[in-house]
Amino acid sequence: MNFLSKKKSLLIAAAMSVSFMTAPLTTSHAADVPANYTQEQLNNELGMAVAWFQNSAEYRELCYQAYNTALDRVAYAVAHHKKGDKPLAIVLDADETVLDNSAFEAGLVGTGNSYSNATWDEWCAAAKATAMPGAAEYLQAVDKLGVEIFYVTNRSMKTQYEGSAKNMKAIGFPQVDKKHMLLKTDKSDKMERFQQVMKDYDVVVFMGDNTGDMPIGSYHKSQEERNALVDAHQKEFGKRFIVLPNPTYGDWEPALDKSGNYWKQTPAGKSEIRRKSLRTWRPMKSAQDKANTKPGTEQ
Repeated sequence: MNFLSKKKSLLIAAAMSVSFMTAPLTTSHAADVPANYTQEQLNNELGMAVAWFQNSAEYRELCYQAYNTALDRVAYAVAHHKKGDKPLAIVLDADETVLDNSAFEAGLVGTGNSYSNATWDEWCAAAKATAMPGAAEYLQAVDKLGVEIFYVTNRSMKTQYEGSAKNMKAIGFPQVDKKHMLLKTDKSDKMERFQQVMKDYDVVVFMGDNTGDMPIGSYHKSQEERNALVDAHQKEFGKRFIVLPNPTYGDWEPALDKSGNYWKQTPAGKSEIRRKSLRTWRPMKSAQDKANTKPGTEQ
C-alpha cells in the first residue's frame, strides 16, 4: 500500500470511529411493518410487558411502594382530622390499580383475538381477576381506619357491575357496593365522578394506573398535553397522587397517534405507530462490521 492509499484508509477509519462515538439518538428507522401484519402478531407485542407484570419482583416492589405510601398518607390524615372537617376518603381506579387483569392480556398473546366490549364483559362476568400484591391488605387497613373507599372505574355499570362486585368481594376488598363503586354509566371521563366525591369528602389520595385516574383534566388530550399536565402537577405525585405501573395498555397508547385515529388503524398501522414513537440508538461500528463481513465467515 503506498503512502496516499494508507493515509486515505486511516482517514476513513477515523471517520467511522467518530461516527460510532457520536451516533445520535433518533426516531426509529425500523423497516416498515408489512401491510399484512396480523392481529396475532400485534398481540404478541404484549408478551414482554405481560411477562414482566406477572413474574417480576420489581412489579411487586412498585405495588408495595405505592400502597405503603398511600397508607402513610391516610394514617396521617386520620391522625390530624378534626371535628367538623369533611369525612375522609380515598378515590382509586380498579383495573391494574388494585385488580390484576393480566391473565386477560396474556390470553390474547398467540391468538387473533382482540379486546372488545363483548370479550371484556365475559372477563368481568368470570370474576377471575386477582388482587395486586398488597392491594387487599391496603384496602382493609384503610377501611379499619374509618376512611371511605370509592372505586371510580370505567367498567360498565350496566353490564359489568355484578361480576365486578362478586370478584372484588371474593378477594377481600371492603366497601364493595353501589355507593362506593362508581362505574361508568355514559362517560369515560372520570372528572364528574371525582367531583361528586370531592363535594362531600376530603379525598386524601387518588390512585390509578392511568393519567385519567387523576383529577388533572387529561381526558382525550394529546401526548404532549398529557405530559405537560403531569409536569404541571409534579409535586403531587407520591403525595396526593399515587400511580401504579401498567405497561400493557392505557390512554398513552392511542395518544401516540397524532391523527387521533389510533383505534381505527389496522394491526400494521398500530405497530408502525408504536415503532415510530421510539427514540433509538444503534451502534454504527457493529453495523458496519456486519456489512463488511463476507457470507459464510460470520463468527
